[in-house]
Amino acid sequence: MEFTSVESNATEVTENAVTDSIMPIENEEKTHVYEIMADYKKSTYATEHWTNQLSNGKTVTFLVTHIYRWGTFEIELTDTEKEEILKKDTIVLNEYGVSCQELTDGWLEEEEIQNRDDYTEEELDEIEKLIYWHKDYYDDEYDDGETYDYNVDILEQNGWELDDTIYGFDTKCELELISD
Repeated sequence: MEFTSVESNATEVTENAVTDSIMPIENEEKTHVYEIMADYKKSTYATEHWTNQLSNGKTVTFLVTHIYRWGTFEIELTDTEKEEILKKDTIVLNEYGVSCQELTDGWLEEEEIQNRDDYTEEELDEIEKLIYWHKDYYDDEYDDGETYDYNVDILEQNGWELDDTIYGFDTKCELELISD
């Protein structure tokens, strides 16, 4: 390899530059667009990942899972990926190039503090207050013995941020070709 000094003119630098071009991969598989759905009802889920910071600086993630009677998505797959996905018993859609088209008849299934065992009792009390209580929603002061309902507005008012939503099926899938 030859180095040129700062005093070199543009012609010299150009003549010494590497000129090999990058060749495209010829055996790259073509992708097709499909509509994908679970092969059984009540098997489509969306898990929201909410994060917040505790008063001691620790970051906490709160997982909220919704189940849907049906859900349809648009997905791009090669022929090889199509064969593989049709064999799977469960599918995490975020692992593919996918966009959500429709989610039908959903309900809240589960709420969970991620890595719950990593927090002290005092931290868990703070987390639960950040999840379930805000002064603008309740007339009384927070009572850690009281049961409060999950409310996305309370999460947002208490500084929670929705970082990600993971979509998937707890069953096999069906594919319908949309375009080649």
